[in-house]
Amino acid sequence: MERRGVIRGYQVDVDPSAFGRGLRAVVDVGLPPAMSPDAFETKLTARPEVTFAAYVTGKADYTMLVDCDGAVGLDAFIRWLKAEAGVASTESKLVLRGVSG
Repeated sequence: MERRGVIRGYQVDVDPSAFGRGLRAVVDVGLPPAMSPDAFETKLTARPEVTFAAYVTGKADYTMLVDCDGAVGLDAFIRWLKAEAGVASTESKLVLRGVSG
């Protein structure tokens, strides 16, 4: 099945709190009209807090799942998004508990 491409890979389920990242949040990001999505994605892939990111339809340009070191870590990440990554808007939601996956 691996040779035929049915099985594309394997994953490890890591507990983010073991690395001091006990707060999980969903962050929606809007880019300014002139910003290149490729440039933003390059910056985003360098951030260890980001466990999943997707280019999406709707009000936000991107939705991401981040694991942060508490509220202070989430605040620092959102400040980075605005100051260094140049995003126009953010909306974050704390994950209270996972339901699937």
